Amino acid sequence: MRPTVGLDAVLATGKTTEPPDQTGLDDATMFDILGNERRRVCLHCLAEHETALSVSALGQQVASIVADAETDSDELYDSVYISLCQTHLPKLDAVGLVEYKQDQKQVRQGPRFGAIRDQFEAARTTEEQSSDSFRPETVVRVLTVAIGAAAVVSPPAARTVLLLGLVAVHCLVLILASAISH
Repeated sequence: MRPTVGLDAVLATGKTTEPPDQTGLDDATMFDILGNERRRVCLHCLAEHETALSVSALGQQVASIVADAETDSDELYDSVYISLCQTHLPKLDAVGLVEYKQDQKQVRQGPRFGAIRDQFEAARTTEEQSSDSFRPETVVRVLTVAIGAAAVVSPPAARTVLLLGLVAVHCLVLILASAISH
């Protein structure tokens, strides 16, 4: 009796495999794509546009965002434009995140763009929460250091007033923190 091998062995088990997810991207691909600043900025710019953009307009947006204080975005534009055309857009097109028409120099969100849009929305939500959130602990720490330093160098009568003020500030911040959290 001969052992069953290869495709016959798989078919004999009666098990089928699930097709790969056509909308999502695996973690390795996601890390590779997001590992480059110009690609991240490119995708971020495309997330804000539902229609096609010229590569030139996209290049200008990317250059203005990635330029630092020492580099003028106009000087950086040529480098960004060339890297978009030769490297980044073809790579993003290959995984379906963008549709890049090289002959027309046009780019738009691709069929798998939703996989990355969720990442941007999660990052934007986290950013908004961290920038909008009131941190009473930080206020208390700063005031404690400032009032404590003032109390050390103050005469005894002023020291008592400062320390009582510090206790009042702590109570006020605790009340505010509990009101904000509810």
